[in-house]
Amino acid sequence: MRLGVGIKLGFWLALLGIFSTGLTGYYAYAKSRELLISAAEDKLLTATQVLAQRFTFALNEIANDVRFAAALPQVRRLASHRDGADAEAVLRRELGAIFSALLASHPEYFQLRLIGVAHYGRELVRVDRDADGLTAVSGRGLQEKAHFPYVFEAARLPAGKLYLSDININREQGAHQGQGKPTLRLATPVMADGGQVFGVLVINVDLNGIFKQIRKDIPNDLSVLLTNQDGDYLVHPDASKVFGFDRGRRILIQDDIDATAALLDGKGGHMVLTGALDATSPNPFVSAFVKAPYAGLTDRRFVLMGLTTPIENVLRESRMLGMTIIQIMLVFSIAAVIVAFLVSRMLARPLNQMANAVSRFEAGNTITDLPLERNDEIGYLAKSFLSMTSRLSIQLDQLQNRQLHLAYLAHHDPLTGLPNRLLFLDRLMQATQQALRETTQFAVMFIDLDEFKDVNDRFGHAVGDETLKLAAKRMQECLRQTDTLSRLGGDEFTILVEDLHSVADAVGIAQKIVDFFELPFVIDRHSFIMTCSIGIGIYPHHGEQALQLLENADAAMYRAKKQGRSNFQMYA
Repeated sequence: MRLGVGIKLGFWLALLGIFSTGLTGYYAYAKSRELLISAAEDKLLTATQVLAQRFTFALNEIANDVRFAAALPQVRRLASHRDGADAEAVLRRELGAIFSALLASHPEYFQLRLIGVAHYGRELVRVDRDADGLTAVSGRGLQEKAHFPYVFEAARLPAGKLYLSDININREQGAHQGQGKPTLRLATPVMADGGQVFGVLVINVDLNGIFKQIRKDIPNDLSVLLTNQDGDYLVHPDASKVFGFDRGRRILIQDDIDATAALLDGKGGHMVLTGALDATSPNPFVSAFVKAPYAGLTDRRFVLMGLTTPIENVLRESRMLGMTIIQIMLVFSIAAVIVAFLVSRMLARPLNQMANAVSRFEAGNTITDLPLERNDEIGYLAKSFLSMTSRLSIQLDQLQNRQLHLAYLAHHDPLTGLPNRLLFLDRLMQATQQALRETTQFAVMFIDLDEFKDVNDRFGHAVGDETLKLAAKRMQECLRQTDTLSRLGGDEFTILVEDLHSVADAVGIAQKIVDFFELPFVIDRHSFIMTCSIGIGIYPHHGEQALQLLENADAAMYRAKKQGRSNFQMYA
């Protein structure tokens, strides 16, 4: 039996329809996987950079506490040796109370000590955190510590400099709650009136406590990796790998992930990888790594920060899309076979027309030139292809919208909608580069709400959140559209005032904000006064680098608080 042209055409067209449907489905599925993985890599890298910046800022805050404690008047008086034994005992008790208050406000601190260089580095004042709370150690409980590096290394430093220890397991006796835990020590020398070293001020910090603070807002399905600059694991989902050097066996990240060796050797500052974490985990992961230097605190040491997530979590939505595509492929393949064997020679032309339209199809675009006006099988098949492309376009649009939403969350504060720390630093660096090119100046303001904690304690966090929103609105009303207001976190805000004609312009804005905050806050039938303290830094007079200018504005803000709050201070 000789087959006619129509049957032959129908046979080959059926094969073409099935092939085209399969190829389109495969392309859409593969493209969706690529988009999801790419979006996950960008999101993971952004989250890792945020985590690294929070780690650096946390170290800077600890350094400020060390300097603050070393500059206390009681420490200065002890170092001067001008008081008798009874007066020195009173000073030690006062320091013990201050140290206890500082530890109470920082749960991540294990221990705070003032250690004299005399008498083999005997501890003069020491407050420990133990299971029962805070304990001020005295008498025979005070120990000699001159043989520890954080004492004799810190004692060699000039005044105001900081010693930062390596992160290791605390093996000191009498460390109480910090004993046997990952610990970081920051120390600074205390000078006597004659310029000689009197002692050192030391804070012991819980590494896990720091990560508990800086990991907020990071999704729970992301695992954290942390190594020192040599690659030794300090934080890892597998507890048997951390602090291997403390057990006489070094477990290095570059042995598990070869690509990280380049970062540890100083080649680049970050990387994103997709693959297995090590030989024992065959399932692939998406990982991002960022070097977090001990910026401004010590030498060129750093830690390597990493976030990982199983690729299965990333592709969960892709599997749902794949099942939909398979169903669509089956439906259209069956329809193509039915239509193909019902066609005749008279249908060769519209079939060729539809085949050409399908061959020009790309995911995300609408098929054109289809015979949609027909009421037979060809028209039905054409409408089905159009429906498939519409569904694929909708799903791709949803993926793109989700990526844009994630990008927005990475750069904005979810409570106030203001730019967050990451976006503010980016704009600050751009303003620094532009001011350097055009020889102009701009101002950075660091704002802290006075007694905001009392509002939370008295009225609850809901009122506190509304207070932050109202405070942000008040500050925004004092600014121009070209100025940038951001929330760094908690009750801290920053303002970037560009195109500054004179310092008086910045002073006027700061005074306007301070005056505006004198007005009562009325929230949920609660009325209260909450003032603010503002520190101002002017580029380039108070810093030519973005972070330096921000730190100086922060220092000026603390000076404003010391001046009685509800005022502003220019950095001096």
